[in-house]
Amino acid sequence: MSEDKEERTAKKALFAHHLIEFSEILDEFSEEFAEAMRIYLNSFPENERRPIASLEREISSRKSRLIVGKIEGRVAFMSLLHPVKGTSFLLCDYIAIAEGYRNLGIGERFLKNIFSILSDIEFSCFLYEVENPYLDRDELKKRRVRFFKRMGMKELKDVRYLLPPLQGSNPTEMILMVLCKTEANCLKGGELRDTLIRIFRSIYGRKEDDEILAEILAGIPDRIELV
Repeated sequence: MSEDKEERTAKKALFAHHLIEFSEILDEFSEEFAEAMRIYLNSFPENERRPIASLEREISSRKSRLIVGKIEGRVAFMSLLHPVKGTSFLLCDYIAIAEGYRNLGIGERFLKNIFSILSDIEFSCFLYEVENPYLDRDELKKRRVRFFKRMGMKELKDVRYLLPPLQGSNPTEMILMVLCKTEANCLKGGELRDTLIRIFRSIYGRKEDDEILAEILAGIPDRIELV
């Protein structure tokens, strides 16, 4: 066994004795919020991040929900979730684990309990934007998709998705994945189009005639296979 594998095995054994406590952060001025934002800044490139001030406003207004996972009082995990009003979708805006706590199964515990963690919200589909693993030979992107599929998430087949530039001018090629409360093999194209229009408007501040959104909507089939 390599040294890295031995270290990961030892960490997993240690982690198995500790509970991770998931809770919602309501106070954007709290230390837990600050810790979550440090994980956020260290985990995402600038063009995929929104300004922290924007996240503060969303959490304060309850437009978005910030969930953290704590181990022995320390924030080791953060996820920003956005209930898409008027739809059955909950968008996972961001999900990240602090350095030193990765590969320990924290993300797995979160996904397996997502419907109970946010039991006060009625949603049947957990939607996530994932960097497209098919454009290059980036093994990390491929491993990420394989991990989500092991957790029961499915990829929206033949749906090209572009994340609009949050800072800068270049969109990011993504794929969409979904975790449904009940087993599903397909989604209705019209429902997804409506959901994406609402996401682009409420999160990204873009109108229906936005060039990037229009390109996405035009490519969505009426029946979307989940694979």
